[in-house]
Amino acid sequence: MIKALASTFLIVLGLPTLAVASTSPDVWPLPKAVTPPPAIEAPRDVAYPGVIRLEIDATDVARGIHRIHETVPVQGGQRLTLLFPEWIPGDPVPPNALDQLAGLVVRAAGAPLTWRRDPAEAAAFQVDVPAGAKEVELNFQFLVPSEQRVGPVLATPTMLDLQWQSHVLYPAGYYARRIMVAPTVTLPANWQFASSLEGAQRSGDVLKFAPTSLDTLVDSPVMAARWLKQYSLSENPVPVRLDIAADTEAGLVVPDEAIDRYRREVAQAYKLFGGRHFGHYDLMVWLSNDFGPSYFEQRQSGENQLPADFFSNKERFSSRWGVPFHGYVHSWNGLFRVPAPMWPANFNTPPQESLLWVFEGLTVYWNGVLDARSGITTLPEAVASWEGVASDFAVRPGMQWRTLQDASDEVLIQHGNANLWPDGRRQSWPDWQLGVIDAYSQGELVWLDIDTLIRERSGGRKSLDDFARGFFGVRDGSLVAAPYTFEDLVAGLNAVLPYDWETFLRARVDSVAATADLDGITRGGYRLSWTDQPSPQQLATEQRSGVIDLRYSLGMTLDKDGTVTAVTWDGPAWHAGIVAGAKVQSVNGAPYSAEALKTAVIAARNGGKIDLQVVRGVTTQALSVAWTGGPRYPHLERVPGVAAILDDILAPRQ
Repeated sequence: MIKALASTFLIVLGLPTLAVASTSPDVWPLPKAVTPPPAIEAPRDVAYPGVIRLEIDATDVARGIHRIHETVPVQGGQRLTLLFPEWIPGDPVPPNALDQLAGLVVRAAGAPLTWRRDPAEAAAFQVDVPAGAKEVELNFQFLVPSEQRVGPVLATPTMLDLQWQSHVLYPAGYYARRIMVAPTVTLPANWQFASSLEGAQRSGDVLKFAPTSLDTLVDSPVMAARWLKQYSLSENPVPVRLDIAADTEAGLVVPDEAIDRYRREVAQAYKLFGGRHFGHYDLMVWLSNDFGPSYFEQRQSGENQLPADFFSNKERFSSRWGVPFHGYVHSWNGLFRVPAPMWPANFNTPPQESLLWVFEGLTVYWNGVLDARSGITTLPEAVASWEGVASDFAVRPGMQWRTLQDASDEVLIQHGNANLWPDGRRQSWPDWQLGVIDAYSQGELVWLDIDTLIRERSGGRKSLDDFARGFFGVRDGSLVAAPYTFEDLVAGLNAVLPYDWETFLRARVDSVAATADLDGITRGGYRLSWTDQPSPQQLATEQRSGVIDLRYSLGMTLDKDGTVTAVTWDGPAWHAGIVAGAKVQSVNGAPYSAEALKTAVIAARNGGKIDLQVVRGVTTQALSVAWTGGPRYPHLERVPGVAAILDDILAPRQ
């Protein structure tokens, strides 16, 4: 009808008629995809011509604005692609600080140049360099978040964690180790600093470092603070230091007993690994409740933001004093011996985390072992830690569908979750979905299984310590990374104890299971049991955190105000329709309290009920939880007549 009217209208006007296209869907041309932009130049193992000059002004502590001036040598008449580092070695989830870069202006010979962000890669900036230009100058700011909802707070009026990767743009097309940078940093007046980057010359508040490769630069953060103190942990064979920054001068005090235990842990690490792969090492600790979070590891340093009373509140934190040594272990496992798929040619190639269960799982394992061997944790505390791991994975229904390998590979899913750490995950049903963090603890169980198996089959003559020396302790003193593959890992284990390690590992990494691998616990002389009474450690944790842990009975955890923090998939609370974020207002008609809920759990064992009034948003529901098993708490208990191999693993080496 419309087509006919259009033709009639043209005839009336005396105009030539045109064919009017049919509106039939089979006549219109199908859309075609736009040709994607050319790929960014891949990194090549050739030297970048010239040295980049990088100047950072970090004096604006009131606003946390870092002003950067960068001079990049170039060849005129060519397109220059500059990259903002996204993927940092040792960090399984990218910090994603790109949105804190602002104010970018590019000039050549004083004249402004137009730049454009690559349409397919947000971290790439393209500039057409005019003919005859020898260098381009960049001016931009890095806007340090002032509150954690925006991102890690890495600069305050009293302290700073200067991470070079957030303050530099580098040319595409080259290995990071082949790009040379001459960095300069201006600190706030009279601040002190520490860094694993060597060769700093200080003039007033300006630090001028010798030219270094980009990969070494990014691997060497600068710690600065109004109040900063260094403690020597070892001088032989090379210096190992504890660097403390605090909000007050009094906050710099570390008790002698902590320093003594740290020195023992350094010594025990040398006994474990044999060789070392740093010229010196700095355990950097920022003690503040208003800073961070910051937990990164490098070859020669590790960044750790911890509570202001981490060392002074011994009752609460002394068993956790070993936290900074997680990064120290990574100096061997993950940064010297690095999984080949994770070794970066530059900082914008996403790594493959297929061996995360080694990179992180084995690091967590050895961190706990060294804590026990050094006396940071007592034997009961170390066993209680294994109790927590074993019980966690005793109720991990997600293992029925998701392998440890797939959880390790999840890093790409987490791209953009800048605030993933330290809370760990953004999931509605974490025990069903699983994820990157599960590769840590589940991997830890795999390595306990391996250690106890080696000890058992060798009659106690061999252990995972031998693997540590033979695989990670090689090339003593070398600072050159040594990538490895899964096949290298199998060969390293076979060098300690001939066995079908490939089948062993594939079964635990690539297969789904109803429950976790607890063979290492059992072979270690312990077993997981359940009682109706919490252990002293469990009670202390509840009192300290305020979280009521009823995962093993009702299948949920709650804050002290009744807010549900987690619900176990397919558990009693799950079947009742309770979800995380809901709030329990009453228990069997009485106002909510932890004791009221625990009493109801006990009463339900004898036929009582667990009726809850639950608020979710604007909706209030009456929900009943079906559970008659009473209180249920996990415990690791010794198996009579079985050698305590786990105790042997945790014993100090002489």
